[in-house]
Amino acid sequence: MTKLIGVMCVRDEADLLPEVYPHIKELVDEIYVYDDGSTDDTWGLVKDADYAIRREDDINRLSIPRPNYHHLLEKIKENHNIEEEDVWAIITMGDRFFLNKTPRQIVKEAGDYVSVQGIQLDFLRHRRDPWTEENDGFPNYSQSLRELCRAVRVDERCTVAYKVTNETTYQRARYPWPKGAGTPQYSDLGDKISLDMPYLEHQGRRSPKAAQWRYNTGSRPIGRKYQHWDFSTFESSMKSMRRFYEPYRVYPWAGSESLELIIKWYNTEELMNTSSRRWFFKGMEAVWPELPPRTDI
Repeated sequence: MTKLIGVMCVRDEADLLPEVYPHIKELVDEIYVYDDGSTDDTWGLVKDADYAIRREDDINRLSIPRPNYHHLLEKIKENHNIEEEDVWAIITMGDRFFLNKTPRQIVKEAGDYVSVQGIQLDFLRHRRDPWTEENDGFPNYSQSLRELCRAVRVDERCTVAYKVTNETTYQRARYPWPKGAGTPQYSDLGDKISLDMPYLEHQGRRSPKAAQWRYNTGSRPIGRKYQHWDFSTFESSMKSMRRFYEPYRVYPWAGSESLELIIKWYNTEELMNTSSRRWFFKGMEAVWPELPPRTDI
C-alpha cells in the first residue's frame, strides 16, 4: 500500500491556509506541517486543523527557512514503518500545488525512481522591469522554449515527490543542475535519484483565488495583454493557461517523453542561452551523453 504524506512549511500565511488546506487534504493521506516562526495567526490555524500532524514540542520554530523539512522527515520515519510501507513525501508548497497530474498519479508512474524531479517555468514572473508598451514584458508564447527561458524565471528546485527511506537525507544533492542544488530541503541523495528534469505545468500559486488574481492584477496583468483569452474565473483562467502551455508541457515524472522534448529543445534552437542557462546545459551533457554536439554555440 502506498501512503502519500504532504509536507508543508508555513510562515505568515494565515490568509492563505483556509483555502490551501482543503485542496491539499484531498490529494494526500496525511499532512505534516512545520511553522517557521510566523508572526500572525498561522500557527493557530495549524493547531486547529484536525487533519494536520503538528509541530511537536521538541521541534522549535526557526528563524531560517532551510532546516524545516528535516524535522518533518524524521517525524515521518518515526510514525511509519518505512521498511514495510511504501511512503512518499509530497512537497505541498503552494506554487507547486496545481499540477497536470495528481500526486498519486505521479507516484504511480514514477516506476523505480525514488524521487520525481521537475523544472518549473514561471511564465508570469518576467525579468525585464519596468514594462512599457514599446518593450512588452510578456513572453511570446509562440517562440522557442529556450527563448522563453531567457525571458522568464526558471526555478530548477522543484522536487514533486520523494520516497521516504532510511537513506533519504537533506544534505547537498549531486544534481546536474546549475552549481548543484543548494537548498537542502529539496535534496534526496541516492544512486537511484531521478535525473530526469521535466517541465511542470505551473497552474497557480497557493490557491485558485491567488492564481486568478495573478493573471488579472498588477502593473502587467496577463489578462490585459491577452484579452482574447478568458480570465474571468479560475476555471477559465486555467483553461486559457493550459492552451498557452500545451506546446511545452511534459509530465512531472521520469519518462522518455520528457527526455525527447528536452533533447529537441537542446538541439533545434538557434540562439545562445545566457550564462546561467549554460550551467544547465552543461549538467545535461553530463547526464545524457547521447545528446548530439551543439552547433549554435
